[in-house]
Amino acid sequence: MRVTFWGAARTVTGSKHLLTGRSGSILLDCGLFQGRRAESEARNRALPFAASSVDAVVLSHVHIDHSGALPILCKSGFEGPIHATRTTAELCGVMLADAAHIQMKDAEWLNRRRRGKHGDLVEPLYNLDDVARVMTRFVSHEYDQPFEPVAALGVTFHDAGHIAGSASVSLRWRENGSNGSLAFTGDMGRPGRAILRDPTPLPASDYLITEGTYGGKRHPGEAELWSSLEAVVRDALERGGRIVIPAFALGRTQDVVHALDQLFRANRLPAIPIYVDSPLAADVQSIVRRHPEVFDEDTAAAIRRGDDPLGLSRVTLIREAAESMMLN
Repeated sequence: MRVTFWGAARTVTGSKHLLTGRSGSILLDCGLFQGRRAESEARNRALPFAASSVDAVVLSHVHIDHSGALPILCKSGFEGPIHATRTTAELCGVMLADAAHIQMKDAEWLNRRRRGKHGDLVEPLYNLDDVARVMTRFVSHEYDQPFEPVAALGVTFHDAGHIAGSASVSLRWRENGSNGSLAFTGDMGRPGRAILRDPTPLPASDYLITEGTYGGKRHPGEAELWSSLEAVVRDALERGGRIVIPAFALGRTQDVVHALDQLFRANRLPAIPIYVDSPLAADVQSIVRRHPEVFDEDTAAAIRRGDDPLGLSRVTLIREAAESMMLN
């Protein structure tokens, strides 16, 4: 088995790890490089390998630096299946569509600026039709249930505890009369966090691929994070201000709403209105609620009782542009 790193090596985005063996080739993740416009364009416009040579994709999770290049892969000649957890497969529909929409709007803006100048118009990396084609390729799997994306290569998803549906991947194969194994962490979550299940320990493997974006940093505990958030909100309220939090629609937004809800419940802060100004976040939330397997036992039990452990009853979701302008 040969491993070639085509992304997320000496950089922190654009995860693409190509495994090639006697039975075929699989791609662990297929993410967009995210950075300055010129560098992103150069890295994302063309794949560094032949898409048609890849037999299958194994996707760890839906964040765009891990999944965002899937439409480019399919446009470039990939015709195989894309393996993912059930939650990741469903979330890809809204996340990739959002990425396509941003690229189309970005290209439209750049072309308006170029009006009257010589040269070709800017084309988006992909559009909504390309995303629709990607979605027909997904094959969904449960956690801890082995499958074979190519012959003689066993793959298992393990809960990574990072975002809803995220997985670490263990692979086992037999070539030339000997066995081999590899583990790919994807993005690992931390144990003891609210809402999601803790990461599942990975089995012992011959090789390990991990992307250590925050490997040299200490993550504060939940109590410390909530105290910091409480101090910021209290300071803003005492000054008669408002708090604007830019947050990823999947993962971070749910964490912030949950933390605020817990601070309100404990009377550490007065209950103030929370607006989530993101149609994507609203779509993500509706999908995640359909997948109770991603929640830790406390959250799942509260949902079964009819409680509101995610704090959603406090949230006003903004879906329409007119509503967003009124909020601003």
